[in-house]
Formats: sequence, C-alpha cells, structure tokens
Amino acid sequence: MKGMSIILTATFLLFTSSCSNTYSNEDLGLNYDEKQILFFSNEADYHFEAPYYEAIIELKKKYPDEINNMMVLSGGKASKYYKTFEIDQSPALLVYYQDKVIVNIHGKVSKDEIIQPITKILSN
Repeated sequence: MKGMSIILTATFLLFTSSCSNTYSNEDLGLNYDEKQILFFSNEADYHFEAPYYEAIIELKKKYPDEINNMMVLSGGKASKYYKTFEIDQSPALLVYYQDKVIVNIHGKVSKDEIIQPITKILSN
C-alpha cells in the first residue's frame, strides 16, 4: 500500500510538471545589452494592424538596424510569450532592454501613438 502511494505521487508530479509551459526571453535569444523590438502579430485580424505596419515603415527610415533586427511573433508562437512579456493581446509592439519591457504598445492605437514612444527610447 505504501509503495502504491509513492507511485501515485510520482506519477502525479511527473504529469503536472510536464504540462507546464514556461517560456522565457532567453528562448528567443535576446541580447541583454541591445534594445530589441518585438512585434506580436495577430494573423486572424490583419486590418487591425495597419497602424503598426505604417509605424514600422516610418521607423525603419530612421532606425533601419533596429527594425531589421525586430522579431515578429505570430500565431501560437506569439501566445506562448504573452505571459513572459506581460501582454494580453495582439497586436503589440514592445521594446525590450536589459531584461525589462521598456515600451509596451498594444491594442487599437494610432500610428503616432506607436512612433512617439519607440522613437523616444531608440534615440537614447
């Protein structure tokens, strides 16, 4: 009987630990000392993302290296990292630096509401 309870406990622990999906920024290979832009795209609702695309095009003129190094996460890959980067919806545009989200833009916003905070951070 004692052996059965040990087996049940071990089985329970095995199943509960294997079901936890924890993803970290390290899985993405982010550089601690570089400002990294992450774009969480919503594949199901592209028209909602138009201001994000317009802002990215405009930002690329001034910050080509940063935009070229931008990570785009969509679909299942994006949702895996919602908790890690403390967002709850796509589209979202983040600037991540030294293990912190220093700009977090999400939801329905205008092109200027995207460009202003990103420009402020990237120009420093």
